[in-house]
Amino acid sequence: MAVSFAVSEITLVDGTVFVPPANGMTLFIGPNNSGKSALLSELSPRITTPTISHPPLWIRQVLQAHEGSGEDFLRWVESRGHRSWKINGQERIRGGTNGSLVSPESVQSAWTSGGYSQLRTLLLTEQWTDQRLQIRAESGRWDHAEPASDPVQFLYEDPELLKAFSAYTLEAFGEEIAVDWTDSTFRLRVGETRMADVTPPSPELVAAYRSLPLLSDQGDGFKAFVQILLHTVLRPTPVILIDEPEAFLHPPQARLLGRILAQMPGQTQVFVATHSADFLAGVLDAREVRPLSLIRLDRSGQPRARVLAPGDVAELLRTPLLRYSNIISGLFYDRAVLCESEGDCQFYAATFDVTRDGSATHENTIFLHTSGKDRLADTARRLRHCGIPTAAIADFDLLNDHGNVRKAVTALGSDVRPLAGAIKTLNDHANAGRTVPTVASFRREMSAALTGPGNSAITEQMADKLSKLIKGSSGWGALKKSGLSALDGEVYAAAEQLVNTTAELGLFLVPWGELESWVRKISSSNKQNWLSQVFSSGEYLRPSAELRVFCQAIRDYLSRPVAEPDLTEST
Repeated sequence: MAVSFAVSEITLVDGTVFVPPANGMTLFIGPNNSGKSALLSELSPRITTPTISHPPLWIRQVLQAHEGSGEDFLRWVESRGHRSWKINGQERIRGGTNGSLVSPESVQSAWTSGGYSQLRTLLLTEQWTDQRLQIRAESGRWDHAEPASDPVQFLYEDPELLKAFSAYTLEAFGEEIAVDWTDSTFRLRVGETRMADVTPPSPELVAAYRSLPLLSDQGDGFKAFVQILLHTVLRPTPVILIDEPEAFLHPPQARLLGRILAQMPGQTQVFVATHSADFLAGVLDAREVRPLSLIRLDRSGQPRARVLAPGDVAELLRTPLLRYSNIISGLFYDRAVLCESEGDCQFYAATFDVTRDGSATHENTIFLHTSGKDRLADTARRLRHCGIPTAAIADFDLLNDHGNVRKAVTALGSDVRPLAGAIKTLNDHANAGRTVPTVASFRREMSAALTGPGNSAITEQMADKLSKLIKGSSGWGALKKSGLSALDGEVYAAAEQLVNTTAELGLFLVPWGELESWVRKISSSNKQNWLSQVFSSGEYLRPSAELRVFCQAIRDYLSRPVAEPDLTEST
């Protein structure tokens, strides 16, 4: 019969109940000081000892489940390298509380009765940040009548395991790991001898090993990376807890570590507390798609959690935009503001800093772009589902198409039908001013657009200008630059209704047209230079009254509790 052990259910003090995937990973995420490590610390003892007398901050109850008989479990333990041996004629296994020696009968009895605390080292591995650099890079020799007892010994007795392990460090740091067995103790070194191991070792082989630097002399990042893998992937226990695996690592190594841990073979349940978008990205990069749960913690008021079950995570991170951009960083902030472009993010982030109340606490808001306005609303919907208050900012011309408005309003959980009349009124007004160029004017504009030698290629900018010439122009060209200020009467009322309604949904349209309309004294004819001039001239330090009101409205929206939207695909 198959043998398994896993946490089957966790109940938090706020009443949240979730089922962590038994053969997958659960990530506790959230902004700094949200309680991720504290939750992991509370979870650790409760995995094998359900009743804990300490008052909880996060966890009210932990349930476990196991499959397999006592005999099945004993065979499983031995298959993992924890074979028994005789001491004074008595069979013993290393695996009791704190790795103590116990009899096979005691192991079977504890498993059958649910006495998991007596089997803790066989069932649970823990890696805490404050112990990350306390790496055991050497081990004593041992009586081979007994089984190997630590990771260095595991690597020595299994060349294939050492080869697979070295592949990780080679990919991460460009260096392999070697076990120097020619010394008085086994030592982990960095590099390779490029010589065959022979017994007894030749003087040349001994010298080759001694020439390799010791692992213990490497940088903190190298040691932290190896420390985690030594205690997780060599002989993985059914449950693994890791606190801040990204500690001491650069982003590429954090991402690789996430990928390695997410694709460990066999039945392994991994719990991780992390504030690294790179680690999370690595988990999503894994070739083996295993269930992933996200638990986002928030301790800004009463401790509370937002749970994303594996099915929700798969839907949330299904889009390439979320998986392969820094938008995923929003999961680790208190609030997020989405913009159309990187330049928009820079402008509004600077404006938020300038307009922030100096007596208020740090806002911990991240500004992220979606490479255009088409994805703004749907990305906001997905981040809100994670419990992150999210607003979006778009230029006024998002209103130039009923389909665009419908898609955005629907994604944000509302009905576009009450707005149909206002959308039609505004677009009828814009299209009434549509102009089609004459042959002469088209020829003149085309000549101006096509610059350079006759044999040079047409640039993307030239093609864009020609496309606009062919289509002609509508009133939206002027509306994008002026917004509400160019309207009056019924059309103004329609546009104002649309601006106010979308703002209530967290989609803030620039009321005066586009980003550049906030600082009109700087020419917007060259949009690439506009932002640099705004910063170099210091104009960003003097936001207008209208811009201050606009930013405050976004702040007010982000201060509201996040309603959990439906994650079904918007249409």
